[in-house]
Formats: sequence, structure tokens, C-alpha cells
Amino acid sequence: MIYDSIKNGKLYTGLGPAFREVFEFINGNNLEKTAAGRYPLKDGVYYLVQEYETKPESEGLFEAHRKFIDLQYIASGRERHYFANISDVKLKTPYNEEKDFAAYEGSGYSLILNRGFFAIYYPEDIHMPNLRAGNEPEKTIKVVFKIPV
Repeated sequence: MIYDSIKNGKLYTGLGPAFREVFEFINGNNLEKTAAGRYPLKDGVYYLVQEYETKPESEGLFEAHRKFIDLQYIASGRERHYFANISDVKLKTPYNEEKDFAAYEGSGYSLILNRGFFAIYYPEDIHMPNLRAGNEPEKTIKVVFKIPV
């Protein structure tokens, strides 16, 4: 798991060509003004623009993926994430290959992603995003880049 400001994105371009493409794309576009939806990039990379109100922790769900690495970037607003290593939690819903999704239960560590911050979740990193950073819901625009493993 990686957590940082987009200002430091160039430090992570060495993770591979797809990461270089994603960080250049983030820096070259006003993603806060992009309509919600799914958009292709290249080499199997795509991104989802999501606009929502953050939810209470009680409605959260730990998830993990096998085929894609998630790079979650906050374009507007803020949200809390929980994360843990997949070996430290219990499988709740078996892996669905078509959806590239499995649900888990357990506990993890917390972080807050503010506008301009990102988190990278690898297949071994379970994560619970979209949560309230404070007591009240906040409108958030997040862009989730799906990078093939």
C-alpha cells in the first residue's frame, strides 16, 4: 500500500509504464470536472470517476482485487480509508473473477485522503474506502485507476 500527495507522483513512475501514464494523466487533466463514468486509457488501464457522499464506517466493506491494482485519487473532498494485509483478515465473500472482487472482514489501519492525495492498493492490500473523514457526510469526487497486475 502506498499513500502520498499527487505532488510526489513522479516518485512512483518507476513502478512501471502504466503508473507513469496515470500520474501524467492526473497532472494533465482537471478530473474534478470530469463527468462520472468509466473511461479507457491504454494497455488495459481504465479509470472510474465517482461522485458521492461519504458513508459511515458501519456501511463500509473491506475489498480486494486480483487482476487490478487500485490507484485511488481524491479530486475533490476527502474520505477515510481502512487498509490491512490480506493475511490478517477473514474472507467474507469468495472471489468473483468476473467482478475482480472479494469481500473481507476484520480490522485495519486508518488514513484520510484529502483532495490531491492518492492511495495505491495491490492485490494483497484489502481496503475499505468511501468513508466519512469526520462526523458528517462530505461530497467527494474520486478517480479510481485500475492498473492490470
